[in-house]
Amino acid sequence: MSKITHSNKLVDLFRFRRTVSEQDFMLTSNELVVKSDAYKLSKIKRFEVRRLGIKENIVRVLSLALVLSAATWAFVPQFGLYTLALTLVMAFVTWRKYELRAEFKGTDETGDHWVSIVRGCDKQEYQVLKQVEEKLQAAI
Repeated sequence: MSKITHSNKLVDLFRFRRTVSEQDFMLTSNELVVKSDAYKLSKIKRFEVRRLGIKENIVRVLSLALVLSAATWAFVPQFGLYTLALTLVMAFVTWRKYELRAEFKGTDETGDHWVSIVRGCDKQEYQVLKQVEEKLQAAI
C-alpha cells in the first residue's frame, strides 16, 4: 500500500467517511439505490452535481451546532456549551466539497424540493458523481 493511499485512508477514518465509488450506485428501471437508500425515479424531475461553497458548508455547520446545542440546553443546561463546541468540531470534520442532489416533484402545496443524495470531498469522487449524473439524466 502506498503512503498516499494509506494517508487518505487515515484522513477518511478521521473524517468519518467512506470514499464514494460507482459500486455505491445501482440503477434499475424504476429506482436509484445509493448504498442502502432507494429513490423512485418516477418522483424525480432532475439530477445535479453541485460544488458546495463556503456559504453552504458554514450554514450547515452553524445549523447543526445550534440545533444540537439548543436541544442540550433545554434538557441539560450545564452541558450546553460543551455540546456546542463538540458539534462545531464534528460539523467541520464532515465538511464536503461536492454533492449529487435530486429535485423531487412536489406532492402537495409545498412544491418541488431538492434532496442531497450523496456528498464527496475530492476530484475522484467528483468524477464519479458526474458519471452517475449523466447516466441518471439519460434514465429519466
